[in-house]
Amino acid sequence: MLDAPVSLITLVLPPQLQIKNVQGSLWNGRASAIGLGTIVVQEQVEWRLNPLAMLAGRMEWLVTGKCGEQSSTLNISLGSAGVVLDNVSIYLPLEPFAALHSRLNVLGLGATLHASAQRWSIQRPSRATLDVDGLFSVQLPQSGQLGSYRLELDADEGGTGKWGLRSLSGVLAAKGLGTFDTRRLQFNGQLTLNPRSPLPGLSVALSRQPGSDASYMLSF
Repeated sequence: MLDAPVSLITLVLPPQLQIKNVQGSLWNGRASAIGLGTIVVQEQVEWRLNPLAMLAGRMEWLVTGKCGEQSSTLNISLGSAGVVLDNVSIYLPLEPFAALHSRLNVLGLGATLHASAQRWSIQRPSRATLDVDGLFSVQLPQSGQLGSYRLELDADEGGTGKWGLRSLSGVLAAKGLGTFDTRRLQFNGQLTLNPRSPLPGLSVALSRQPGSDASYMLSF
C-alpha cells in the first residue's frame, strides 16, 4: 500500500484541502502546493522516508516545504508511541485559518504563522509555540501592521491542554486564555483586544464585538 501512488490520497481528502501535482508514493514523494480553501498554505512540499528509523521499530519521514521565502520542516514518526512530531518548524499564512471562525473572518486578518515544537505527541505531555508575525487587517484604510503575538500551548497526556496568548509588539494589544482538545479538534477560549491608538476601519468591525470603550472581547 505504501508503494501505491500517493495521488490516490487526494480522493479521500475533504474538499477544502487540496494537494496539487502530487508525485511519488507514501515512501517518498512531492507536491507542488497544498491549499486550504482558495489559499496556498505550503509549496514545494517533499517527504522522504528514513530507512534507519525502521531498525528502531518505527517509521519516520522528513517533510519539508516553503511558505513564501520561509522554509518549513518537521519529522513525522509512527511507532509504539503513536504519531510523534519532532523538530517542528512550520510557516503558514493566517488567512485561511482566521476565515474558519466567523468573528475573526469579519476582521479580515492576515499574518505569517510560525509553529515550533521540539516534540509533539498526544500520548505524552507536549509544548508548542505559535508566533503570529506582522498581523494586518484589510479593514484598515492604509497598509499597516497591527502587531506580533505569541501563542503558547501546553498539552497533557491525552491531547488536552491550555493555551495562552500575549502581545510582543504593535498598536493592537492582545491577550487570551483557553483550552484545547487535539483529539476532538476543539479550541475554546477568550481574546481581549486593546487598541493602543485609533484604528479607522478596524474599529468599526471591533465595535460589533462585546467589550468596553477601551477593549473588545472575542469568545469561541
